Amino acid sequence: MPEKIELPITGMSCAACAARIERELNKLKDVGEARVNFPLKKAVILPKREIELKEIISIIRDIGYDVDLEADVTIRARKEEAELKKDFIWSACLSAIVMVFSMWMVLPNMQHQNFILLILTIPVQFYFGLRFHRSTILNLKHFTADMNTLISVGTSAAFFYSAFVTFLPHVIMSAGMEPMTYFDSSATIITLILLGRFFESKAKTRTYTAIKMLYELSPKECVLLKDGKEVRISTDALEVGNLVLIRPGEKVTVDGEVTEGSTYVNESMITGESLPVHKSTGDEVIGGTINGKGSITVKVTRVGKDTVLAKVIRLVEEAQFTKAPVQRLADKLAGVFVPIVILISIGALVVWWVFGPEPKLTNALLSFVSVLIIACPCALGLATPTAIMVSTGVGAKRGILIKSAEALELTNKARYVLFDKTGTLTEGVIVLADVIPLGGFSETDLLGVAYNLERQSEHPFSEALRKKAEELNIAPIKVDNFQAVVGKGIKGEIQGKTCFVGNMALYEDSGKALEGSIKQLYQEKELSGMSPVLVWRGSDLLGLLTFSDRVREESKDVVTELNSMGIETVMITGDSQAGATTISEKVGITNFFYRVLPDKKAQVVEDFKKKGVTIMVGDGINDAPSLAASDIGVAMGKGTDIAIESADVVLMKGHLSRLVSLIKLSKKTLWVIKENLFWAFIYNILGIPIAFGVLYPFFGIRLQPMFGALAMMVSSISVVSNSLRLKMFKE
Repeated sequence: MPEKIELPITGMSCAACAARIERELNKLKDVGEARVNFPLKKAVILPKREIELKEIISIIRDIGYDVDLEADVTIRARKEEAELKKDFIWSACLSAIVMVFSMWMVLPNMQHQNFILLILTIPVQFYFGLRFHRSTILNLKHFTADMNTLISVGTSAAFFYSAFVTFLPHVIMSAGMEPMTYFDSSATIITLILLGRFFESKAKTRTYTAIKMLYELSPKECVLLKDGKEVRISTDALEVGNLVLIRPGEKVTVDGEVTEGSTYVNESMITGESLPVHKSTGDEVIGGTINGKGSITVKVTRVGKDTVLAKVIRLVEEAQFTKAPVQRLADKLAGVFVPIVILISIGALVVWWVFGPEPKLTNALLSFVSVLIIACPCALGLATPTAIMVSTGVGAKRGILIKSAEALELTNKARYVLFDKTGTLTEGVIVLADVIPLGGFSETDLLGVAYNLERQSEHPFSEALRKKAEELNIAPIKVDNFQAVVGKGIKGEIQGKTCFVGNMALYEDSGKALEGSIKQLYQEKELSGMSPVLVWRGSDLLGLLTFSDRVREESKDVVTELNSMGIETVMITGDSQAGATTISEKVGITNFFYRVLPDKKAQVVEDFKKKGVTIMVGDGINDAPSLAASDIGVAMGKGTDIAIESADVVLMKGHLSRLVSLIKLSKKTLWVIKENLFWAFIYNILGIPIAFGVLYPFFGIRLQPMFGALAMMVSSISVVSNSLRLKMFKE
């Protein structure tokens, strides 16, 4: 079967554009499946048989889009963001002057002033606003309508009517109407929408940043061992079977097998677990993970697209493709409302032309334009952005960084919340949980030996012991003949006596046997998901220490509140069944998955998405695919940069309780958006029959375009005022 084709697409302005390209590509008989992703601006085509690339590009160009085969996705995203910023600044400058000329009589002659307004508005309407008109023409070809159509129709009606008034004011006056211009309406609407698009573009750039960060996890260079010499080469030049030297503190270059040396490796990017894993001859290591204090030689087993890191990157990219585009509420309404408005305005033109008084053509055109200007609710363009803008500000003050407007609209519908364990429900830091002295020894005796031995090692327990030792003012003591016993523990001489810190296997290997009650206690701690170690000196057992990852104080309350809201909570972890059971019981989660790797974690998310809107909460690199795959990805603020960039929402300072605040804020925001849409429509809908001329035969009343502008102003003020109510949001 031919390989899949990936093409970067330019010219898309919304999810509807992506759907349109997808439909056209799927019509090709040689295409098995075509998927187009709007955030990534990329098409993936799976051909049934060999297909000409120029044929695919030709179809994309025929429907008004283009293919950029050379540009890097990140460069392209930044270029688009820069263009929107430049267009907004120029448009805002021109619109400000237009507003001044519209509000005050700057020149003594009104017609001269209108000509100045016309000249200032032309670049805003037809250059900076070109993207909206271009999309409208494309929509027209496919008999669809969206927000772009609404913006184009509304601003064009205002502009062309104003231009007509500027050149032929006497024609308007002959119909008994005042020759008013609405250049300010046209320019201001385009400027405000450009500002909204700029903020959206800025948020979408983060999608590419997450993927780029994943690529950067793998070191660019490595030390190759060849004929007994160390040679620094590019990682891309490595082949299966090569021997690579990994020094202390370096990133592991590629997937491979340890052939020499031993160390501890931080594999949290894959497993999510904070405890480094011991590696020695024969053990597998994964590219991108971080080596501890040991030096190891690794034999390369996988390169390129076969590595674990490459699979994680592929998962994040694929998750972006499978994420269904959320059609915004305003787009849905625009899709229905715009065609109806255009039909009504055409109806008004025909009725006035056939049945209206003289001058028939002038009256017909005025009625046509009046319906368009009055009926097109320009405040609809403000309804969602203003509410989202105020809401994101309110969220930021509460430590919630909302990066996606779609996520904020969707969160209120959440049915499932999936939690990562380490670093999300727990703090992700190894702590000394229990200090249990035995045989009459004191806590100081026990910790004095444990701390001084662990101080010599690279084991993660040493940091937890250091903090406790500082609390108790335990002084460092010289350790002689220190030795690490692989996979079991450590030993050394303190003041002439041999001391040990290790597991039960090391204790029994030294020819000793644990008492029944102590053995039972050790096994209970092990089954509860903790890491117990024994400490002994010569023949004296000093006591038992247990280490664990501490559960966040707020975790149980958050889970309880989510359940009370009718949201099902689930935990997914790479930890053992015992560790998963312990944490789930402590926080009150009944449904959990354990020993789950990144690809399986994303699959679990996909399965839940089929049942309802799903939120995924995580903090690690291993969570990036599942955060991207979920309907709403929520990252902990103290998590990895890659998790934060892959998510739609970030809980700053790592406060899990803010998740509940996010859901409540989303519910309140959606309610305000619906109220805004009501205010955006109500004045205009009431004005449509009057603009059409329903009252003219009975009372001689006609609604001039001027009242349409007034309706737009009142509805815009109502929308903005209503959105500001969100500032008073209380949980």
